[in-house]
Amino acid sequence: MKINNNIQALNAYRNLHQNQFNTSRNLEKLSSGLRINRASDDAAGLAISEKMRSQIRGLKMAERNAMDGISLMQTSEGAMQEAHTMLQRMRELAVQAANDTNTAYDREQIQKEIEQLKLEIDDISEKTEFNTRKLLNGSSAVLTSINVDADNVTKVMGVPKVLDANLKSGEYTVNVVNSREVVKINQPVAGLTNPDFIKLAEPSTSQAFGEYTINIREFATDNGVTSARIEVVGPDGLSIETKSVNMPTEPTFDTIGGVAIDISRVNGNGTVKVSIEQEASLTISKDGSTLTAAKTLTSNNGVFRHGGMEFSYNNDIVDGNTKFSLTNNALAFQIGPNTNQNVMIDIPRMDVVTLGIEAVDVTTNDGANKAIFQLDQAINRVSEARAKLGAVQNRMEHTINNLQVTHENLTASESRIRDADMALEMTEFTRNNILNQSATAMLAQANQLPQGVLQLLQ
Repeated sequence: MKINNNIQALNAYRNLHQNQFNTSRNLEKLSSGLRINRASDDAAGLAISEKMRSQIRGLKMAERNAMDGISLMQTSEGAMQEAHTMLQRMRELAVQAANDTNTAYDREQIQKEIEQLKLEIDDISEKTEFNTRKLLNGSSAVLTSINVDADNVTKVMGVPKVLDANLKSGEYTVNVVNSREVVKINQPVAGLTNPDFIKLAEPSTSQAFGEYTINIREFATDNGVTSARIEVVGPDGLSIETKSVNMPTEPTFDTIGGVAIDISRVNGNGTVKVSIEQEASLTISKDGSTLTAAKTLTSNNGVFRHGGMEFSYNNDIVDGNTKFSLTNNALAFQIGPNTNQNVMIDIPRMDVVTLGIEAVDVTTNDGANKAIFQLDQAINRVSEARAKLGAVQNRMEHTINNLQVTHENLTASESRIRDADMALEMTEFTRNNILNQSATAMLAQANQLPQGVLQLLQ
C-alpha cells in the first residue's frame, strides 16, 4: 500500500473533470440550440455554415430588393398609365379637329387643350420619382466627351434618337456593345445632295455586337459629279461596299451575319447622325478636333440639338483623336445574393420630344390628320414601355418566389450542419450528469483508501 501518490483518486479526479467539461458543453448547446458554438466544435462545419449564412442573408435582402424594384416599376407604370390617358385624349381631340365642320376658331380651342396636355406629360416625365430618383426623364444616360483638349466632360440627361456632329468623309468606328434597337450612322458627303445612312439592325433584328468600321470616301466621276464609296466591315464576316452618285433610290441589302445593312442616298449638309434607342452603349471615334457635350442645344453655328442632348464643336474634325460615347446605364435590380445577379431595366424618357408629339398642331385639317398618326406612334411607344415593365414585374414576382424557396432550402441545410439535436444533447447531458455524480462519489471513496495504512501502524 502506498500513501505518497493516490493513483485511484487522481484517476477519479481526471474522469470527474472530463465529465464536468462534457456537461458544460452539453449545457452550452442546449441553451444556445447550436451544435457549433465555436470553431473548435467543428472547424469545417463552421466554415461551410458561415458561407451558407451569408447566402441566406443575401437571399433575404435580394427578396426585399426585388420587392422594391417592383414598387419602382409600379410607380413608373402608374405615371405612364396617366400619360396614356392623356395621349388617348389628345388623339380624340385630333380626330375631332380633322372634321371640317370645325372652324379655325374651333380648332384653336382644341389646340389649347392639347398644349396643356403636352405640358402635363412633360411634368409627369420630370416629376415622377421613387426614393427621390427621377424615373421618366431619361436620367440613366450619360454622355461623355473624351479628348486631351476637351474643355469639359458633361452629364446629359436623356437618351436621344439622333446624335449630330460635323464630321468629314473618312473612317469611322462604331462599337455596338449592348443594343436591341436600331443604330444608324448618317454620313453625308460634300457635293452630294441626298441623305445617306448606314443602318445596323432593325429593332426586330438580332443585333450582332462588336466593332463596325465604316469607310466613306469621296471621288469624282468622269463627268465631274462628286460621288462616294461606302464600305462597311463588321463582326461575323460582315463586309459590304456600295457606290453612290446622287442615288434617287434606297438600295437595301439583306441581313449579313445578323446585321441588316441599309444604305441609301448621300448629301453634303455636313452632319453625322447616330440613332440609338434603349439599353445601348456605343462609341464613335474619328480623328478630329474637340467635341463637347452640353445640356440642350440649338441647331445652328456648329451646335446641334436633338431629344434634349447637345453637341457642339470648335472646328472641323480633321486630325487629332476625338471620341464621343453614349452609354445608357439601365437600372440594375440586385435580385441575387452574389455579384452581378441582377435584372437590368431601362425606363425610357416620356416627354413630348421623345414621344414625337412636340409639334402636334391640329389648327388645320392636314395638321390634325398628321397628329393622329403621331399620336398613334406615341401611344404605341408608351404601350411598349408599359408592356416591358409589366413583363419584368411578372418576372420579378417569380424571382421572389424562387428566392423564398431557395432561402428556405438553404436555411434547412445550414440548420442540419449547425443546429443542435436537442434530443441527442439532452441524452448526453443526462449521461454526463450521472457520470459527474458517480465520479464525485468515487473520488470521495478513493480519498478514503490511504486511511487503511493507519491500521498497519497500530
